[in-house]
Amino acid sequence: MTTPHAPTTQDLAHFSFCALVALHISIQDGLVTSPLGEHLFLVRWLATAQKQKRFTRRLAVDIQLLLDKGRRQGEKAQLKKDLIFLWSSFTGDKTTHNDLYRLAEAIKQLNTQGWENILLDPPNSEPEQQADSVESPVFYVAKQALTDAFTEQGVLIAPISFQIVGDAQAFVARLAEWHFKTEITTISPNRAQVTLVLRPDTITPITP
Repeated sequence: MTTPHAPTTQDLAHFSFCALVALHISIQDGLVTSPLGEHLFLVRWLATAQKQKRFTRRLAVDIQLLLDKGRRQGEKAQLKKDLIFLWSSFTGDKTTHNDLYRLAEAIKQLNTQGWENILLDPPNSEPEQQADSVESPVFYVAKQALTDAFTEQGVLIAPISFQIVGDAQAFVARLAEWHFKTEITTISPNRAQVTLVLRPDTITPITP
């Protein structure tokens, strides 16, 4: 499930690949010779890509976030590292990793796309009071529920519910990229609850 404005796996993989190839060519040509040079090149490349509309409109938010981060943090932004992360995440075989690893990587990608994640502690804390004042998309999850949901081997053994403030369909689409099944309950136009659904092989049978 994706929204018209949510970038697909192919979008992000193609975008990060183009950026890294352009940087590599400039390094080979001797135009970029230092980490600072790499940073300045990527900021200029992102600005040019945005101005010339080189990529699908679905990537507009991702490009803007990377550009803002690069301009705000300077060399510390580590844009090259972000692009490598995007490329490796979207081209590797995600099914070979355990559930905990895949969820952590999905959350990292959501963070890169501007999502904020907040752990609720105690678990009965409610995000309602904060929802109206949230400016960026955010998702809440109970810290204890997150801890109890996985075995030591990183296998998901209990459903996890996330409270979403923002585009819930985009949130679900990102989890789907990492092979998670979800159930979504709409609370209001800007709020929803998304629950990770267990695979049949991880459900423990009840003994009579």
